[in-house]
Amino acid sequence: MKTKLGPQRLILPFPTVLVVTGNMEKANIVTIAWISMLSGSPLTLGISVGQKSFTGEKIKKNKDFTVNIATVEIMDETDFCGITSGRNTDKFEISGLTKIPSSYIQSPIIKECPINFECKLVEANIVGRTNHFIGEILETHVDTEKIEDANNKGSISIEAINPLIYFSGVREYRKLGDKAGDAYKTGKKLIG
Repeated sequence: MKTKLGPQRLILPFPTVLVVTGNMEKANIVTIAWISMLSGSPLTLGISVGQKSFTGEKIKKNKDFTVNIATVEIMDETDFCGITSGRNTDKFEISGLTKIPSSYIQSPIIKECPINFECKLVEANIVGRTNHFIGEILETHVDTEKIEDANNKGSISIEAINPLIYFSGVREYRKLGDKAGDAYKTGKKLIG
């Protein structure tokens, strides 16, 4: 049996990220859970922020942003960056998070986040009351100690990353459990 909750009660897991826009002197951080990969070529991702948000204004002005994967270890700092406005608050100073210069854009990445994406803004749209930004990923940074095999930079230890997961609707942070299977492999047993 299923219970209907209605369309406004969306209960989905999302990776929690810290989006940064600005420069090394002055940058803002916002916590976002509405993020999605959009295309593989060019490699783009999408983020959503409220129309009246300070971050949305800054992304439109700066034309770039970074997406930094939050971890369970920085849950308090991540939550703080989502419940306060950067309009009058220096979130880097109060949270203690560390700015690192990006390679290709002005917006910095966050040292405490094990995976960081440098994004150039390629499109901005409004859907409902939300700004939707599409960013082309110009560079990906991964903490060296999170890579399992130095000869294979794609061999990232998800357990070592320990990403913070946000469940909308119930407004809870969670962490990942054990590996359940290999994508693009486990379903092959059902192919005749």
